[in-house]
Amino acid sequence: MSNYLKVFFVLLALNFGTTLFAQEFQQIEFTVYGQYPIRNDIEYLPIGREAIAAGAKAEKPVTIRTHSLTRIGPYAFNGGRRISFFDTLTKERVAEVALPSEAKKWLFIFIKNTRYEDDPDNQLKYRIYPFDDSRQNLPKNGLVLLDLSKMKLSGTIGDKKINLAPGESEPFRIAENLRIVLKTPDLYGQKMLPAHIKNYRFKPNHRYLMILFPPVLRGSADADVRFLRESLELPKPRG
Repeated sequence: MSNYLKVFFVLLALNFGTTLFAQEFQQIEFTVYGQYPIRNDIEYLPIGREAIAAGAKAEKPVTIRTHSLTRIGPYAFNGGRRISFFDTLTKERVAEVALPSEAKKWLFIFIKNTRYEDDPDNQLKYRIYPFDDSRQNLPKNGLVLLDLSKMKLSGTIGDKKINLAPGESEPFRIAENLRIVLKTPDLYGQKMLPAHIKNYRFKPNHRYLMILFPPVLRGSADADVRFLRESLELPKPRG
């Protein structure tokens, strides 16, 4: 093989590798939320190995924390579709999330892994639910229910009947006043027990996410409900 052909194939391989890495990494923004608060003991690398392989400069780890009432962030990540989180002291991996789509804005919901205490060698300390937090998925004046309760839930939102499957509901358009009624079958499937019944007042130009976690008390039918809202109103001019 001539030297010219050797150089050609080397350049072709380098170009192919660069193109492949360019396809494998992306820039995203994410906020975090915790079923229970996480206090400054988890970190992640803001520049992933895919981005570094494509020429990006490595950066120091970023420490995150979560709250049980609001989103915290935003944080930035430039890398592949999989993001790992580590203990700030031991550097052991405690959580990992694989992004299911190419959305650029995410909410990572940290959930305690109930299997971790029984099998710490094969289980991570936290599970993460990646919620597409873009306006396309959760629009202005919209409400999405995220069912992480492991219960079979049905009921009404206003006058609309619903049956919730695990994961995300379709967006519902909010009204100023809205009654949400959710029920779940008892252990024998003979009657429906109230899981969440409440009247809500919604503000215009906001978007709402209702997260349903398993009941705090074992044997209870009351879902542990968290309500996140975000204002999309433009700031009022001063003066």
